[in-house]
Amino acid sequence: MGVKVKVARTAKELSDVYRLRYQIYHVEEGFYQDNKSGFVTDVYDSIPNTVNVIAYNDLGEPIGTIRAVEDSEIGTPSDSSFDFTPYREKIRKEAKENGADEPQFVSAGMLAIAPEWRNRRDVFRSLLRMAVDVGKSMQKTHIISTVNHETISIYKRLGWDLLAEPILIEEIGTSIVPVAISLDVIYQWAFDSLIKQRKLLEHFSGCFQWYLMDGNTVLFEQDDKGDDAYLVTKGMVDITCYYKESDKRIPLAHLVVGDMFGEMSLIDEAPRSASAITRGNTELLVINREAFWQKIDENPAYLRDLMSVLSSRLRSADERAILYAHAPVQERLNYFIRALEQYALPDPRNPERKISKTGVEELAEMSLTSPQEALSFLQTLEKENKIELNKGKLIFLGTEFSS
Repeated sequence: MGVKVKVARTAKELSDVYRLRYQIYHVEEGFYQDNKSGFVTDVYDSIPNTVNVIAYNDLGEPIGTIRAVEDSEIGTPSDSSFDFTPYREKIRKEAKENGADEPQFVSAGMLAIAPEWRNRRDVFRSLLRMAVDVGKSMQKTHIISTVNHETISIYKRLGWDLLAEPILIEEIGTSIVPVAISLDVIYQWAFDSLIKQRKLLEHFSGCFQWYLMDGNTVLFEQDDKGDDAYLVTKGMVDITCYYKESDKRIPLAHLVVGDMFGEMSLIDEAPRSASAITRGNTELLVINREAFWQKIDENPAYLRDLMSVLSSRLRSADERAILYAHAPVQERLNYFIRALEQYALPDPRNPERKISKTGVEELAEMSLTSPQEALSFLQTLEKENKIELNKGKLIFLGTEFSS
C-alpha cells in the first residue's frame, strides 16, 4: 500500500482537505457541533500564502491533512487560543542581540488523520515534514502551533518548546498546548539524512511530494514515460534493466538514503532507461518536471546545481556498475559501509556517534553478498571498535574507515 503526500492546489484537493477535517473534527470527535455544512474551514483558508497539505492512499482517498499559515496583520489561527506575543518578542530580542535578521513566523495546525492511519507514524511524520518544507519555502524562521494535549509527547520528542500548561477550549471540548520551534531545528530533523542534497532541497522547497511505499512496489518500468525524479529518504530502491530480446532483469544499482534517480525525466521526455522497484518500506521525495521547470524559470542558476547532481550521480552509477561486475566481496562491502556512514545521523545522546537504520540483510542486499558474508564483515568491524550492531541498526563510533 502506498501513500502520497502533497500540497493541495486544485479545487478537488482543497475540497478533500475541508471534508476530511469535517469527518475528523465534527463527525468523529464531536467538535464544531453547530457546523452542518460538511466542511470545516475558517478565514485563514482564504488569505494569501495559506498552504494545505493532503495525504492520499493508493485508492485516491484522503487520509491526512495539515495546514501552514503565514503570520500577518491578523495573526495566525494559533493566536486565537493563546497569546504568542511574549514568545515573538523573546525571539525578536534574541535575533537583535545576535545581529540576525528579523524573525518570520508561520503557524502549523488543522492536523487531521483518518483513524485507521493514526498508527502509521510515517504518515504523521510525512505530513509534518511537508509542512516544514512549506515553511522553508516561505522563508520563515519559527513555527508556532497549538496541539491536542493528548499528542504532546510526540512534539516534546521532536524538540518543540512547550509554552504553557494545557488550556481547555470549550467550543471544541478539548485542551490544547501552545508549542513553538525554530524552523532550522525542525528542518534538521526532517531532512538531515539528505544533507548531501541540501542545496537541491532548498532550491526546490515547496515543490516536492512525499511518497510512502511498501516493499516490492514498482515505481516505473523500463520504457515507461517519465515525469518525476525521486530522492530516497528511507529504505532502498533497486534499479534494473533488461535487453529487448530477453526478459531477464540485470541489476544496475541498489539505491539507499540520499540517492537520487529518475532525474533525466526532468530534462527530457525520453522513455525510462531502467526500472525501479522498492525493497522494503521506502520513503521518497518526488519532484515533477513541470514544477522543476517553473523553479528554473524563476532562477536559471538552479539548473547548474542540478547538473552538478546529475554529474555526481552518473559517476556514482558508473562506480557501482564496476563494483557489481568486477569487485570482490570485501571491496563491495567496504564501499557500501562507507556510503552508509556518510548518510548516518548523529546519535542525539552522543554526537560523536552516528546511527544508520540498516541491518545485516540490507547491507547484504546492497552489496550483492550473502547475509553470512555481511554479518562476518560487520562483526570484524565491531571487534575493531568501528561499529556496534544494535537491533537492526549500525552505530558508527567515529573511527575512520580505510579506503
